[in-house]
Formats: sequence, C-alpha cells, structure tokens
Amino acid sequence: MPNMLKKKTIIVGVSGGIAAYKTCTLVSRLKDLGADVWVAMTAEATKLVGPQTFRTLSGNPVILDLFSDELAGLPVPHISLAEKADLIVVAPATANIIGKMANGIADDALTTIVLASRAKKLIAPAMNANLWRNQIVKENVRKLDEHDFHFVGPAKGKLACGDSDIGRMSEPEEMIEKINELLKPNADLAGKRILITAGGTREAIDPVRYIGNRSSGKMGYALAEAAAARGAEVILISAPTSLVPPPEARHIGVVSAKDMYEAVMKHRHDQNIIIMAAAVADFRPKITFWQKVKKDRDGLQLELANTIDILKDLGNLKNGSKLVGFAVETENLEENAKDKLLKKNLDLIVANDTAAFEADSSQLKLIDRDGNVEDLPELPKKEAANRILDAVLRL
Repeated sequence: MPNMLKKKTIIVGVSGGIAAYKTCTLVSRLKDLGADVWVAMTAEATKLVGPQTFRTLSGNPVILDLFSDELAGLPVPHISLAEKADLIVVAPATANIIGKMANGIADDALTTIVLASRAKKLIAPAMNANLWRNQIVKENVRKLDEHDFHFVGPAKGKLACGDSDIGRMSEPEEMIEKINELLKPNADLAGKRILITAGGTREAIDPVRYIGNRSSGKMGYALAEAAAARGAEVILISAPTSLVPPPEARHIGVVSAKDMYEAVMKHRHDQNIIIMAAAVADFRPKITFWQKVKKDRDGLQLELANTIDILKDLGNLKNGSKLVGFAVETENLEENAKDKLLKKNLDLIVANDTAAFEADSSQLKLIDRDGNVEDLPELPKKEAANRILDAVLRL
C-alpha cells in the first residue's frame, strides 16, 4: 500500500491502558513515514509511559492538559492542533475514553481535541474482554461508528489479566495500514480537466503603487490542491500571493485583470470545470503613470475605468464546461449571489462575506442554477474546497 502519511499531521491520543507501550512503536513508525506527529496523553497514560518517551519519538511537545506551558507558542493550543490534524488516532482506547467520546464529554486535553476536530478519527480499543462485551460499551462503540469514527481491532490474544480472549490492541503495522487507507485520496475527479483562478489582481497606478484587494488566494490554492489530490488535471492561474502553488498543478502567474483575462481565455478550451475563485478587480486606473508619482505634489486624483468582466464572458462562451463563480458581499448575501449567478450564466456560485478574506476558514453558501442553497458551517479552507468540489460533481 502506498505511503499516504508524508507531511500529514497526525495526533495520537494515548489513554490509560497497558497497551500504551505499543503506541511508542506506532509513533516512531508514523514519524519514519514522514508524518508530523503530536501526542496527547491522559493523566492515567502518563503512569504507564513517560511523556518524555513520546516527546523524543515524535519530535514535538506532548499535550498533557489544556494549559501546557510547552505549547505556549500556539494560540489556544488544543484547538489549533484540532484544526491542523489530518487524522486522530486514539491508541489504546479504553472503555472510559470511548464512553467519553461517545457522549460528548471533553474534560481533558485529549477528549477536547477529539471533539473539536473535523479530522478523521481512528479508534484502537484495548481492554479486558468482559469490558469489551459490556452492552454499554457496545452501545458507545455503535454510537461512534454512526458518527464516522473508524475502528481497528480489538484482536484476540493474551491480555494483561492473563486471559487469552478478545480485547488486545491491534499491532502498530495494522494501524498504519488502516491509517493509509483512511488518508488515501478520493480519485473521483480522475480524467477531469479543471481551470482554477486565485488571488487578487493588481491594477497599476505607477511602477510602485497599485489598486488591489484583500484576497489572499488561500481558497483558490486549496481548491487546486484538493482537485489535484482527487485526480484532476489542474491549471492554476494566480494573481500575486505569498502562497506556494501545489506541485501537482500547472501554475500560471498573472498580475492584472487584463493578464488574468488573457490567460483564462487562452486555457479555457477543453476544460471540464472552470472555477473563478480569484478576486479580479472591477476597476483600474484609466491612466498609468510610467514614473513614480512623487508625494510632494498637491494630491492625486485617479479616474477609474471598468475592467473586463471575465466571468460574464466565460458564461457567454460555455461549451459544456461547468462554470463556478464566487460572490463576496457586504449585504443581502444570498439575494445578490443568486442575481450574479443568473446574470453571469453560472452553474454554481459560492457566496461568502468579507470575513473570509485572509482567514484560514470560511463559512459559505453554495447556490446552484436550480436555486438550491447549501449552507456550510465554518470550515477550514481545505475542507471547504472539497465541499465545493463535491457540489460541482453533483451538477
């Protein structure tokens, strides 16, 4: 099975089961495979394996409580890590920790991280056979399963009590195999060609100054990364940003709305999907000064002209492509977004307010041509990007 762990952030939760000694091997293997590993321990777990062991194996501070001094560099550390995680593994997972997670109890760092994270969760139970067969424990496992928690084990074997029965934690290699499976990207966009724009254009006033906007390009880059991970052939046309383009995407850099227009029109042919996530300027200076305008002059008046409406032209030139636009509004968000969708002949519009600018998360409305509205909760832009792609596929 291919290694899906490189550059993935994995939180390993360790609760108070004797099998915690095997979690040391798990952490070491995850680290060897290129993952960024963080360990969160319950108070009971520290009595079985010392935090320094996991600190050494992971190369990161160990999370012992919600106010750990070691994590002082992270704002609200447990929430920061919860949002950063690609996957959370709880190994060993005792009957106690399973019960807490199933019933929404967050009374320590580990349970708080688990409940605050939208990442996939893998639970590796380890307990006495009678505990595993207890009807309450079974009900808690069923509840977690219904909420998309994944399980590996328990296996049959020799238990701490001396019995040979079910309840033994799965071996680290079996857990690694399951983790790879959970992190394996969805290939539902294989064979699709997608053009994505990103960033905010710059309209020159003089060689130094320009008219711009607050777009960071994060959503467009997240869309390009997600689409490539799902098998698409991606062209990313980007205005200037501080972001590094996904290596799997073909990157084309532009500066102005005119540059963006020319690049999009050149590459729009044969695209299955076009997603215009860039914040293209609506206006540009009518006159661009060829030398820097000196500050000692008595003010400066700029006359603005409209830029080319790229989205409108794409809507008029559609030839089987699905066209997705974005609407950033300060008022009447849904109404204005629906109006833009119709005027620009879009298949889907993604609407949000200005809070999304420069942020790492967004709260979006997805509106299609039939007037269906999907309200997404506030999500990290990486996850929001996949939800947008899901909506496009449904078209």
